Amino acid sequence: MTTGQEPAPHEHAVVRSRDHIENVRRDALRAAARSAARTGAAPTSLITNTISWALGEGSDAPFTGTSTAEVGTAEVNNEVGACRAFLENTPWSEEADSSISRAQHVIDVLEWLTGADDCPPTYCRETEPGDLVGGRGRIVRADTEIRRMIALAKTKLAAGQTSYALGADWHQGVIATLEWTLGDQVASPVHGIARAGLPDGARIAIEQREAEDHLAAPMRRPGIPLHFADAVACTCRWLLGDTTQPPVADDD
Repeated sequence: MTTGQEPAPHEHAVVRSRDHIENVRRDALRAAARSAARTGAAPTSLITNTISWALGEGSDAPFTGTSTAEVGTAEVNNEVGACRAFLENTPWSEEADSSISRAQHVIDVLEWLTGADDCPPTYCRETEPGDLVGGRGRIVRADTEIRRMIALAKTKLAAGQTSYALGADWHQGVIATLEWTLGDQVASPVHGIARAGLPDGARIAIEQREAEDHLAAPMRRPGIPLHFADAVACTCRWLLGDTTQPPVADDD
């Protein structure tokens, strides 16, 4: 840095809303308290410590123990990298089991906090990912986010624009899947099954498999375009947090 040049601001790594972060923290605390009640041991604090460290509320990194004055993208990437290196180079054994579990938990929390993974970690048996982030059950997208994606797909469809260089069939598949998810369309987009009530995570996962099967020539259903089925599969993955890539893209 030359004389008079201001240092670059420290880049914050956490992208999740504070409400969602606190939901995950409370779920971890409940699970730790239940485990402690069963075993008589002190409650574990790995998850809450990891969250606190990523938010800059604690000084020592959760896995490596590295002392950090500030926590940003570089520090989080280093911690995740150290965890992955440990997992890759450490065969399972009874002695290593606790450290292996610790490394995986730290990765899960940090990748969700930083947006590398859209499915929040859960710790109580009854907790579903969507319950923590404004979704529903296994569905991690809020209704407002789903409706925003429908509106964007309809706008691009009407304008003749594409997503991922794919045209009308793709956007129609996105719209059909999301409207079915919200109950605006009764029959599922590929399987064609109509059931009472909103589709839950299990039904969305089934529809994803049906769409993926359609992409294989022996399983192909007549009258369903390939790009439509591909969009259904991708949209289902997005709904369940299995991808961070939204089904509608700003590519034109």
